[in-house]
Amino acid sequence: PSRSVDGTDGAAAVDGGGRHGQEEALTTLYELEETIEKRRTDVVKEGDKPSWTRKLLDNPTLLCEKVREEAGELCESLENDEGKDRAASEMADVLYHSMVLLNLQGVGMEDVLAKLRGRFGTSGVEEKANRPPKSKQQHRTG
Repeated sequence: PSRSVDGTDGAAAVDGGGRHGQEEALTTLYELEETIEKRRTDVVKEGDKPSWTRKLLDNPTLLCEKVREEAGELCESLENDEGKDRAASEMADVLYHSMVLLNLQGVGMEDVLAKLRGRFGTSGVEEKANRPPKSKQQHRTG
């Protein structure tokens, strides 16, 4: 079931974005999330080449390498003053790879957005101090 939140006129048709532009952004995240889930559950037939998403889902080590690599490239876009378009492109890569990682952990965008909403009105220093200690559990796949 698709979780589209954009208007009947199509969010992209609205100049300047506004409310429909915000809805389009959420719809894009939800559609990407659904595509990642579909790639995870699709059966790859013998002889068929798996999608890049499926390769990442099947290889957590490669996936973590890509998340780290893309985050570094996002930082480089700032450090090297590569401009807004490059920063947006690198963030898209970070977001995509991070969403694949979250899929492996059973974490949806709604979970992430709820965490962000819960932080509104709280100082970053205070919020971090109130977090429970990080677990040292081994990474599990499957």
